[in-house]
Amino acid sequence: MKNPESYKYKWVVLLSASLTCSLTWGLAYTIGLFYISWVDEFDAGNGEVAVIGGINTGVSCLLGFGFGLAYFGASLAVNKYFIQQRTFAEGMATFGSGAGGFGFTILSQYLIVTYGWRGAMLIFSGTALHIVVLFQLTFSPDQLDYLKLNWKTPNATDKSSELGYEVSNKDDSDLASVGSDDKIEIDDEREVQFFRSNDPENRTWLRRCTGMFRNPLFLLMLFTEFLCWIAVYVPFVHLPERARLLGIDATTVTWIASSISLSMCFGRIAITGICSALKIDPFYAYGFVNVVSGLLTVFSPFLTTKDGLLCYAIFYGLFYVSVPLIRASAASLLGADVFSMAYGWIVAISGVGLFIGPALAGLLYDITGSYDATFYASGACLIACGTMVAFRNKAKRIQDAKMTADVIYKRYEL
Repeated sequence: MKNPESYKYKWVVLLSASLTCSLTWGLAYTIGLFYISWVDEFDAGNGEVAVIGGINTGVSCLLGFGFGLAYFGASLAVNKYFIQQRTFAEGMATFGSGAGGFGFTILSQYLIVTYGWRGAMLIFSGTALHIVVLFQLTFSPDQLDYLKLNWKTPNATDKSSELGYEVSNKDDSDLASVGSDDKIEIDDEREVQFFRSNDPENRTWLRRCTGMFRNPLFLLMLFTEFLCWIAVYVPFVHLPERARLLGIDATTVTWIASSISLSMCFGRIAITGICSALKIDPFYAYGFVNVVSGLLTVFSPFLTTKDGLLCYAIFYGLFYVSVPLIRASAASLLGADVFSMAYGWIVAISGVGLFIGPALAGLLYDITGSYDATFYASGACLIACGTMVAFRNKAKRIQDAKMTADVIYKRYEL
């Protein structure tokens, strides 16, 4: 198999993925300004209205259609073409989220003032249709044989995926490790044939999922992502309203909201570039940026001026790099061959967090009459998420032990 990184077309795929992110998450990041309009329009509690913000992104993550399907497909395409440069490529792909968030936030304020929030949503709906055009560029026509679109197609790693690790041999050196940085070499031809079994039962979706959920590293990622997404989207939804309640004018509120996305652009390129150049484990980097984001959020209630909130928005966006880092982590730690399944579950658990996070944050405001508790709680969740990464090596040791035990068991069973 030719190394996919040698294809020049990968840069077209990367550009398409970045633009897709701008039309999915970029549009989603404008929710804060619409939130202000909905609070005024419906005269409802902040917690009740904030549910809309969670539905906007939570449904797309949980069910894989609409923005979720487009974003997920773009993620898979990038990971197929970039291996050695995966972390940096993920940063470049998600750069579009920040760029889109900045541009669309500025535009949304103009559209809401000019056409109302309903008219603005109609215009953004038409804009989002351009995703269809971008996906025509996602796959190179001459590479369709390599990028298997039929998920039922048998492959050599199905059985190993069920067990949570991968078996390699001399003729198949391109397979990625699942749950370990090292491959397990097995010379016994019978065992190789066992793992390459064509038994349809061994390739069922349920059995493969069972294998994934036996992997402690995978479970650790799920838990950290759940904590992350309870909190990470809260500033996008609630910071503009908090700024307005502090008496800040509408124009400045717009710039505060858009500053998160603008600084996100630079942060995702800079931090993922550093990780790639210095070969820093993306999962450790994921923990670091979440701890920093959490600390910034915990101290943000002490910032009550427009300059203070603007500084918070800039630095929060600068360290909001969790999305490309968790994607790179899933591919490198769990294996590129099961990335689509693993990341699908990660996105789904993120959707659960997105459903409840903004709503709980709004409910805290309704109960306390202040956004202080909202940002304290959100910051605490992000700090907890980041510190959980410290269990990475312990989870890996447990997984290595399970791998060894499974290989020994299968050897004597055969």
